Amino acid sequence: MTSVRFVFPKVRLAELIKTPGGLTVAEALERAQDNLDTLKPTCVAELTALLEFAEAALDRLDPAFDDAGLADLYAIAVRGIGAGAVCGLPAADEALGSLCDLVDHLRTGGAYDRAAVGVHVQSWRLLMNPDLPSEAARLMLDGLRKVSARYAA
Repeated sequence: MTSVRFVFPKVRLAELIKTPGGLTVAEALERAQDNLDTLKPTCVAELTALLEFAEAALDRLDPAFDDAGLADLYAIAVRGIGAGAVCGLPAADEALGSLCDLVDHLRTGGAYDRAAVGVHVQSWRLLMNPDLPSEAARLMLDGLRKVSARYAA
C-alpha cells in the first residue's frame, strides 16, 4: 500500500512580508517623489510635444465633420493623460480628460464643433504654464467641462 504525503514548501515572499523592517511609508513616498522630480523635465517636454501634435491636428481638421481628424486628436490627448500629475501640472490632465470626453461625445453623436475642440487645445496650452494662478486654472477647467457637457446628451 502506498501512502500520500503532502509537502507545503515555505514561501520566501510570505516570510519576507512578515519580517519587520524596511522603509517606512513616509520614506517610500519621499523616494518616489524624488524619482518623479527627476522625470519632471522630460515629462514637460513630452507633454509639450503632444500639445504641438494636437495643435497641428487641429489645424488639419476639416470645416465639416471630420471623424478621422477627431480620432487623431483623441489619440494624442489620451496619451498625455497622467503626465500632468508627474509634471506638476494636474490641470493639464483635467483639460486632456475634458478634450477626450468632448471628442468622444462629438464622434458618438455625429455632431461637430471645431471651435469647441479648438478651445480645449488652446486651454491645454495655457494650462501648461506653471505660474498660472490656481483660480484661473479652476475657472478655465469649469468652462471646459461645460463645453464638453453640452455635447454629452
